[in-house]
Amino acid sequence: MKKMLRPTEGKFIFADMKRTAFIVVLVAVLGAVFGQVLDIGKFGQRQTQEPELGVSGGGVSTAAAQIQQQVEELKSAQQKASEQLKQLQYVPVDGPVDGDEYVVGPNDVIRIQVWAAVTVDELAKVSPDGFLVVPGYGAVRVAGLSWNEAKRKITEKIKEAYNPKRFAVTLAGVRVFLVNITGAVRMPGGYQLSATQRLWDLIQLAGGADGVADLANVKIFRKNGDTLTVDMTPYFAGGDLRGNPYLFGGDVVYLPPVNADNGLVRVYGTGIRSGYYGLREGETVRALAQRLRVFAQSSEFSRVEVLRGDTVITVDMIHQDLPLVGGDMVIFPAHLDSVIVGGLVAQGGAYPYYPGFSPYAYIALAGGPMEKGSETRFSIYRHGKKIKLRKGDMIRPGDVIIVHHSTFDRFKDWFETLAKIVTSSLTVYYLIERLTR
Repeated sequence: MKKMLRPTEGKFIFADMKRTAFIVVLVAVLGAVFGQVLDIGKFGQRQTQEPELGVSGGGVSTAAAQIQQQVEELKSAQQKASEQLKQLQYVPVDGPVDGDEYVVGPNDVIRIQVWAAVTVDELAKVSPDGFLVVPGYGAVRVAGLSWNEAKRKITEKIKEAYNPKRFAVTLAGVRVFLVNITGAVRMPGGYQLSATQRLWDLIQLAGGADGVADLANVKIFRKNGDTLTVDMTPYFAGGDLRGNPYLFGGDVVYLPPVNADNGLVRVYGTGIRSGYYGLREGETVRALAQRLRVFAQSSEFSRVEVLRGDTVITVDMIHQDLPLVGGDMVIFPAHLDSVIVGGLVAQGGAYPYYPGFSPYAYIALAGGPMEKGSETRFSIYRHGKKIKLRKGDMIRPGDVIIVHHSTFDRFKDWFETLAKIVTSSLTVYYLIERLTR
C-alpha cells in the first residue's frame, strides 16, 4: 500500500533541495576564488625568483645607465665629426699652396698626426688670437708666419713632446674672411674670400671692373696700415701672379678711375684687358703697346688698327709709329683665328673664330650691347677697311666688330644737348631783360 505525502511534507522536501543547491554553488565559487589566489601566489613566487634569471631591478638600472652612456658617447662623436666636416668645408684653390707665400691666420685648420707610443690624429684650428694648440705640448703662436715657417715650428714642438719616428703636419683647411672693395667696380661692398683667393677673384665677385677702372694702379689698404699698389698688367699679359696677389682679412681694395687728363683711348686685343686706358702725355701706339706688354703676345705687329672717328689707320709698328689722341680706338690683332668685338658691348675683347657665326652671335658672345648700345648698329672692319657683309658673306678670322650707339640713344643725346642749349639761351635772355629794364 503506497504511502501518500501530505502537502506540508512536500514543501519541506523542496526547501531542503534549495538549500543543498545553494551550498553546492557557494562551494564552487569559493573554490574558484581560492584557485585565483593560488595563481597570484605562484606569480609572486616567479617574480621573487627573477634574480636567478639575471634581470633584477638593480641589473635593469645598470643596463639602462650603460645604454644612456653609449648614447651620449655617440652624440659626442657625431658632434665632433660634424665640427670636423665644417672645418674641412670645400674651398676651391688654384693649385698646391706655396708654403713660402701662404700666410697662416686665424681659423686655418691644421692636421697633426703622430704614430708613437701614443697615437694622435687631431684637427686643430688656429685661434682668433693666432695660437695653435699642439696636443701633448700646448699653445704655439703661428699666425703671421708662412706655412713653411709654421710647419717647422709645430714640428719642433711635436718632437719635443713625443720624440716620434713618424708624424705628419698638413694644412687641412683654409680660412674664410671678409674683404671690402670700392671704386670703379659694378657692385662695391664686402665679400667673403678664402685665403687661397686673389685680387682678380674679388674683382669678379664684385661684378667686374667698370669700363674706366685703372687696373694698373689698384690700391690695397692693409689692416696694419700698410698700402700696396698693384699693377695688374703683367697678370693679364702673361699670367704673372705678382700682378694678382693674395688678399688678407680686413683688406680694403680700391679701384681708381683712369687718369683722363690727357684723354682716353679704348683698347682691344687678345692677351690684354680690353677697355678704356688713360693716355699719357705724348703717348704713341708703340709706347701704349709697351705699357700693356703687347709684345709679350704673338701679336700681328704689322697691322695695328687705330679707329679715329670714321677713319681707319693701319700702323706697322715694326717700321712706323703714330701719336694717339683722346677718343682713339686701338685694336691689336693677336691671332688670325680670333674675332675682336668692341664698342658698346658688355665684355669687349678677342673671341675665338667660329665658322658660320653671324655678327649678332659674336655680339652675344661679348655679353650683348650695353644700355646705350645697339645690336643692329655696328661696323665691321677687315684688313683696316670698313666693309658691309654681302648676301652669303660671313665673318672671317681677324675681323673687327664695333657696336655703336642705338638710334634712340643718339636721339636722346641730341635732344638733351638741344634742351641744354635752349635752357641756356633762355637764361641769358632773361638776365639781359632784367638788366636792361
